[in-house]
Amino acid sequence: MSDAAYILEGTVDNFDRLVVENSKRGLVIVDFWAPWVGPSLKQREIFVDLAKRYQGRFLLVSINTDEQKPLAERFAVRSLPSFKLFHQGEMVAEFHGVQPEADYSRIIDEYVQRQPDPVSREAIVAWQAGDPEKALQLLAEAVVADPENLALPALMSKILMRQQRTRDAHALLSSLPEQARDAVEVRNLLAHLDIIVTAEDADPPTTLMQRLQADPKDADSLYQLAAVRLVGDDLEAALKLLLEVARSHPGYRNGIARKAMRAVLDQLDAGDEQVAHYRRELYRLDY
Repeated sequence: MSDAAYILEGTVDNFDRLVVENSKRGLVIVDFWAPWVGPSLKQREIFVDLAKRYQGRFLLVSINTDEQKPLAERFAVRSLPSFKLFHQGEMVAEFHGVQPEADYSRIIDEYVQRQPDPVSREAIVAWQAGDPEKALQLLAEAVVADPENLALPALMSKILMRQQRTRDAHALLSSLPEQARDAVEVRNLLAHLDIIVTAEDADPPTTLMQRLQADPKDADSLYQLAAVRLVGDDLEAALKLLLEVARSHPGYRNGIARKAMRAVLDQLDAGDEQVAHYRRELYRLDY
């Protein structure tokens, strides 16, 4: 590893100081790896390059799981590569497996302060001034000129949501190419929108439950009922139903149950036992 101040080796003894305390001042990424796991070496190289590129805007702490087994056990690291994000003293996100390379910087940018591009700034000013249509027009033109900038359609969808135009926001993000829909800026937002739209279109809960009595593995009824429960703030029931869809029908609507679960769990306290339980269940499905 580089001896740069923002790339450090984590141990059992220094973990709380390096990670938890430093995360109160900014983003800390903890990269769990092992020298015999090829993909984890690739991920480690990506993070080192990013740490150098970001020049201290986040801290990278590398954990060799062969040497630091208690830390791997403490954070339930059962597969490699794996990395976790700490921010404001808490773990806020975790990822398993090598991600698409472009996603690493997008994941970091969610927590590292950055200035919006000029078009986004102008659109935000227009929206705050009470002219959402101007804001949307500016963003729509910018999307055509720069289709790779996924922050633009994401911002458009947020403005549409503020206008109670949930279906338009959902349609906008759903129309993006598959790779874009799976990018960090888009996937959680799209999953939340899909839940809302599905709940609005769902049959009454009594009808859905009758269908499930006849066929407990009916993916459509399971997912619709999960959406209804989630919109109704019955979190436990919703997560159980989404997990059932993910287990029984992993390919259902391009893995929407997994995506919805992750989107929900990412909004909750990472230290909550319920959150930890459902994250473990997702890991079992993934590996």
